[in-house]
Amino acid sequence: MTQDKASGAKHALNKTMDAVGGAVGQASAAVATSADQFAPNAAISDQYEIEAGRIAQERARSPDVRDAGEHMVRDHTESSAQLKDAVARSEKVTAADLPTELDSRRQGMIDHLREAPDDKFDKTYVDQQVAAHEEAVTMMHRFRSDGDCPVLRGFAEQVSPVIEGHLDRMKQLRKVLS
Repeated sequence: MTQDKASGAKHALNKTMDAVGGAVGQASAAVATSADQFAPNAAISDQYEIEAGRIAQERARSPDVRDAGEHMVRDHTESSAQLKDAVARSEKVTAADLPTELDSRRQGMIDHLREAPDDKFDKTYVDQQVAAHEEAVTMMHRFRSDGDCPVLRGFAEQVSPVIEGHLDRMKQLRKVLS
């Protein structure tokens, strides 16, 4: 097998793994109603968005995709700070409950993003972003409606419009890149 074919096959496998991971994430986001589920997942979501946004700023060919990466870093850094503030005011979770590293699913997505061929990077990033933001929107909506912690429900209510805006932007970028 030639190098190009091997690279293409690996990229196709990575895309499939990202899609399966997105479905798993969507399912778990739909049931996260306890603070001890929600807060760590929200923290990891922000961590993933920040790391993926940094990679996009370095690798994206499209100025719009680079700009989107910059917005992700800025907005999710702010969201992360807001989450830490909400956790500090919560009686259900503590800062020690927030992970400091990505879980294996999101680390795999970061690895796939780093491995994406240059000519497929922008689309890979945007596809991952659509899936990640669909998951985050589901998680925020579910928790703000049914969550067991009023402080964290307030956080979910506050950040939902930003995440919804990110999802809309990524869907628009996906149309442009298709």
